[in-house]
Amino acid sequence: MKTTMNLTTLTDDTGRFTSCRDLRDFYQHFGCAGLELMPCDIRKDDQVLPPSACPVIEPDMIIGVHARCINDWMELDRGFLVEHYRRQLDYARDMQAEYVVFHVTQVDDEEGFTYRLKHSDEEVVLAACDLINALLDGQDYPFYFLMENLWWAGLNFKNPAVTRLLIENVHYEKKGLMLDTGHFLHTDHELKTQKEALSCLDAMLDTHRELLPYIKGIHLQQSLTGAYVKEWLKQPHTLPEDPKERFRQVYEHIFAIDKHLPFTDPGVKELIRRLDPLYVTYEYISHSREELAEFLEAGSRALQ
Repeated sequence: MKTTMNLTTLTDDTGRFTSCRDLRDFYQHFGCAGLELMPCDIRKDDQVLPPSACPVIEPDMIIGVHARCINDWMELDRGFLVEHYRRQLDYARDMQAEYVVFHVTQVDDEEGFTYRLKHSDEEVVLAACDLINALLDGQDYPFYFLMENLWWAGLNFKNPAVTRLLIENVHYEKKGLMLDTGHFLHTDHELKTQKEALSCLDAMLDTHRELLPYIKGIHLQQSLTGAYVKEWLKQPHTLPEDPKERFRQVYEHIFAIDKHLPFTDPGVKELIRRLDPLYVTYEYISHSREELAEFLEAGSRALQ
């Protein structure tokens, strides 16, 4: 099992580190073998540079690549989607990444605000399979393609028949699942403690028993925000017409739900033992190097 730390190539993340050596020393201090990297275009001196130009990233740091996923995509042009993802898949191949992460979900701004979903899980999964096969059929990519759950329509681990539908309809040989623990917890608004969260995860794994070998990776994080969601849904909410204000409000709302905090209950170790994944990523949202270090210290201690 390899543990990794999530990072993007944006300067908000990479600017915390002074050099490749500094970054490598930082994640190795917490027992991480490398990075799960989200490659974003880099802006420098009014120029747009590819992620490979990131000054503190060296290829051998990259264990996994997390695709920059478009969550509202089902009405978009197929050619645009293929080009968007193919660039990232090629980057992962060129960096010799061991796995790629891909969201299987569909949610637009209105759905995220109201929780009134416009598609069934099955509809989203079958559409995603069609896109994934268009991306991967006939290619010679060497990495695992790990499909990640969210709490919207699509892969959410609420129904093992839907998870099986996804696995059975993706052609790619090295297919698998990336279980995001925090995302799954958002499917149950009654959870209040990490012990309750672990019980909820164990119950889901029981129903998915035959599919557990496909869970090759885990995004290990938690945020117990069901009380926030229940309170939010008591009142009607309308989206602002101004695009910038809409963007701000939507992302404030999403990050109030999905905080990406360390999973620290001692029972986490047994969860990892049960699944025996190839990869565990400490996937956190932090505001500084110091806060990230605190999160990594707390999260990695739970697995010791």
